Amino acid sequence: MFEYIALNLFQAYSYKPSVLKDKYIDKIFGAILSQALFVPITCTFLTVCQKNYRWKIGFSLYYYLIEKLFLRLNIYTVNWWKPFYTLFLINFYFYLSEWFYKFLEQRKAWALKCAHFLSIVVINITLLYVMAIRHKIRFGKGTIHSWKEHFIIAPLYSLGLSFIAVVTSSRSRFISRFSYLFFCIFIDVIFLQKGIMKIKHYYENILFHIAMLSTSRIIYNYINKGN
Repeated sequence: MFEYIALNLFQAYSYKPSVLKDKYIDKIFGAILSQALFVPITCTFLTVCQKNYRWKIGFSLYYYLIEKLFLRLNIYTVNWWKPFYTLFLINFYFYLSEWFYKFLEQRKAWALKCAHFLSIVVINITLLYVMAIRHKIRFGKGTIHSWKEHFIIAPLYSLGLSFIAVVTSSRSRFISRFSYLFFCIFIDVIFLQKGIMKIKHYYENILFHIAMLSTSRIIYNYINKGN
C-alpha cells in the first residue's frame, strides 16, 4: 500500500533497474523487488527471530545507504522523496511488524484476517503484473490505456478481489466459492462494459480467479491451522 501511494499516485521516486525494455514496467518491477521481496524478507527475519533495536537500526541504516548508493549509480531517482524518510519509515515498519506479530501469536481473529488479506493482495498484484507485461490484461480510461493508469487501477482491483476472497474463504461450502467467482465475473463485466479493462482472452481471467480462490483457501487453512 505504501508503494502504491508514494510511487503510483504521487511519483515520489522512480526505480531504473534496466531489466525490462518499457521504462514504466521496469520502474514497477524495481518496486516489486524492493517492497514485495527484499524489505518484507528483512522485516520477517527481524520479527520472527526477535532481534533487538540495534538490529532494526542497523538494517534501517543499511537500506538508507543502499538508497544513497543507488542514487549515485542512477538506478534510482527521487522527485520529492528524501533518503531520510526511508531511514525513519523503514524503522517504523520494523516495529509495526513486531507489534502485529504479537497479535498473530495470540491468534487474534482480526490479525489472522489481516495476514490472510495481505498475503492474497501480494500474490494477486504480482500475478496481475505478470499478466499485464504479457499483454493479457490492461486497465485504464478511454481508448488508449496508459501504463500509469493501469498501475493506479490494477492495485485497487486486486484489493477488491482480495477482500472478497478473504470473506468467502472462511466458509467451506460450495455456494461461498461460487459467490467469489460470481462477484469477480460481475466486476469484470462492469469494467469491460465501461472500458476500464481490456483483456486478450477472457478464459484466462476466469483461470486467474479460480487460481486466486484456491490460493486463498490454502492460505486460510494454513493461517488458521490449530484454531
